[in-house]
Amino acid sequence: MMTLAYTPFIDALPLHDIWYLLIVPMTIFLAIGYKGVRCTHLKRYPREVSIFIVQILGIMALLALSFIVLVDFLIPMLAPMPA
Repeated sequence: MMTLAYTPFIDALPLHDIWYLLIVPMTIFLAIGYKGVRCTHLKRYPREVSIFIVQILGIMALLALSFIVLVDFLIPMLAPMPA
């Protein structure tokens, strides 16, 4: 059945090719919510949120690079495919 209105939980957005870009807004919203609960002084809130965003994205980038090195270089050296 075709409706004129967009139904977000039934019809998903066609973001299958760029799903990894959604990590950035998800990280931002996570940092805002987490630091909104954990921050003791509101004066330091924007600084703590921005530091937390950089920490999460930096660690994810380092993990991605380490898995790329592991899968593309180290595993083929340890267990080479028969020719």
